[in-house]
Amino acid sequence: MIFIVTVGGLLGGFFTPTEAGSVGAIAVLLLTFLKRDLDFKGFAKSVRESLRMGCMVLMLIGGSAVLGYFVIISKIPSVVAAWTLSLPLPSYVIMIVILLIYLIGGSFVDDIAFMILATPIFFPVAMKLGYDPIWFSIVIGVTLMIGVIVPPVAVAVFIVKNITQEPIGRIYKGVLPFLITLVLCLVLLFVFPPLATYLPHKF
Repeated sequence: MIFIVTVGGLLGGFFTPTEAGSVGAIAVLLLTFLKRDLDFKGFAKSVRESLRMGCMVLMLIGGSAVLGYFVIISKIPSVVAAWTLSLPLPSYVIMIVILLIYLIGGSFVDDIAFMILATPIFFPVAMKLGYDPIWFSIVIGVTLMIGVIVPPVAVAVFIVKNITQEPIGRIYKGVLPFLITLVLCLVLLFVFPPLATYLPHKF
């Protein structure tokens, strides 16, 4: 029932992903109280663990924001964009270079922060190369999802490690099938762009 309410409400447009998380958390809390599965000591431990994980994530995002600020004032993205567009290479090779930049940047900086940082620079480049904006947006999203689970920073992996207290190697062993799936998805989108554009253009 909790899954139906949170995911159904999210897909139905009743609340945002953040609000869906809050609704799910409140629903689980009420359920545990009603079933008497959680006492005050357990509740305090849950709050403490949530605060610890939240502070870790905020520190990672804060560090990424600081790094992103220094990247902006160094004018590195503008130089990289101009260099990329001037390359005497086919458009698909230039797009691969752009995706590699997103992949590397997404592994160092928070995905949302790097998307905000780099997309205004590389989006016009992609449009000049003749790529569809919907396709470009989806491909960049998939690339950044790969970036958050590959070293050196791997924000998503660190969050899982903090929750489970499992070794990084074991976490990557579990993540590997999903990582391979994302890479295959990216390759398919790159080779067959209509996979991303057919339905939006149809309706």
